[in-house]
Amino acid sequence: MNTFLRQLAPNRLASTSSPLRKGMLRCFSTIKHKFLVINAVGLDRPGIVSDITKLVVDQGGNVGESQASRLGSHFGLMMLVEIPTEKSEALQNAVKEMKEMNTTCYDTGDPNTVQVTPENGYTGEFILRGADNPGIVHKVTQILAKHRLNIDSLKTSEDKSVPYGGVSLFTMSGTATTPLPLSKSFDPDVVRTELEELGDQMNCDITLKDVLDASSSASFYVA
Repeated sequence: MNTFLRQLAPNRLASTSSPLRKGMLRCFSTIKHKFLVINAVGLDRPGIVSDITKLVVDQGGNVGESQASRLGSHFGLMMLVEIPTEKSEALQNAVKEMKEMNTTCYDTGDPNTVQVTPENGYTGEFILRGADNPGIVHKVTQILAKHRLNIDSLKTSEDKSVPYGGVSLFTMSGTATTPLPLSKSFDPDVVRTELEELGDQMNCDITLKDVLDASSSASFYVA
């Protein structure tokens, strides 16, 4: 307790009838909460996010992290929700009953709980740009997996309005990481070379850029 609170306590907190005391007591809740991941996909239309978040709010829940994207004529949404435990089943049923939406709910842990995770030994950003080819995403990710690289993020797009060698222009970008301890055989230059060779075969440019920042202080390149 700091000096201010020590001075305040005898005068303001001694009596339970104090307005401050009552206000402080109301700040503490015994309601148990749980966390859900809601995944929803359906034909794109106005109001999808509004409809889902209303269901959450109506059950006393709160939306934390979320990601949303339009894929073709469909819209996909994934969100982390904190909900009173006693309202969890009602929320899940309400979400599943949404018309023209395919939804799933998963129990998950409290994201604020401290968890020990392996420190990154290497982080790289890969970018592909060029002609669209069948299996192109698989072939790139296969090389990354071969070198024990995990994909943290991935985004792809196709632009048919920009012909590239007679086919659509395809772009792909993402972040790949591998944790410590690094394998003695791991070499980013080898990964880079294999990606460049694949790009030559598929008429596209593929690059792998090493990331050096505070979030990857244990990088392969840091002494």
